[in-house]
Amino acid sequence: MTHPGMRVLLTSLFMALLLVTPAGLFAQQILTATEFFDTVAANYATVDDYIAEMVWRDESGTMRGELTYKRPNMIRIDFTQPEDQVLVSNGETLMVYVPAFNVVLQQELRQQVGATPGGIVTEEGLALMRRSYNIAYLEGPEPVPLTEDSDLFVTQLRLDRKQATEGFRELVLSIDGEGYIRRIDGTKVDWEEVQMELSNIRINQRVSDQLFEEDSDPSASVNENFLYDPEG
Repeated sequence: MTHPGMRVLLTSLFMALLLVTPAGLFAQQILTATEFFDTVAANYATVDDYIAEMVWRDESGTMRGELTYKRPNMIRIDFTQPEDQVLVSNGETLMVYVPAFNVVLQQELRQQVGATPGGIVTEEGLALMRRSYNIAYLEGPEPVPLTEDSDLFVTQLRLDRKQATEGFRELVLSIDGEGYIRRIDGTKVDWEEVQMELSNIRINQRVSDQLFEEDSDPSASVNENFLYDPEG
């Protein structure tokens, strides 16, 4: 049985590999699901950076924080739940600081599309997703409430994996009327359900690269390359 603290660490790392960024404006004409996905992918080229409030839910509970992303593969999450936890990557190294255990996890990242945090939010990453998943509307192109009592209407795409090697069996993207991805619902290989929701999205804020350089607490214990051998 996985220790609850370790679940928090693993969830943080898993989030880094899944994060998405806002899309561009929603096309007014009726599009096929694949055409609609392609318009979303094309808009990623216009987003240099963004900041958003994030909520992550899975079987272990809920995590909240402010997410900052900058092209091509820099990301930072300052958590409010768990309090003061930080996940940050400059595109070369991923670091997770967990104050509850006074530990720093560091990972040198492999330089390949989709291997770095935020890699999926590039044109190349979305092209990889397009090749790896069948794309359809969840119900149809008509907007529906995000939840039963929500006044936010979204268009939902369902992505079903083509090969068993993909990490998710299914992904559902909920995209609002302005073309922003507001929620992702995922079904993992082991059938675990995960959800990431974004709100208060602010695009192209001229975020400094320095934000993604984190000096860890010198008293914290450090675990290097705990996920994989970067040369492997």
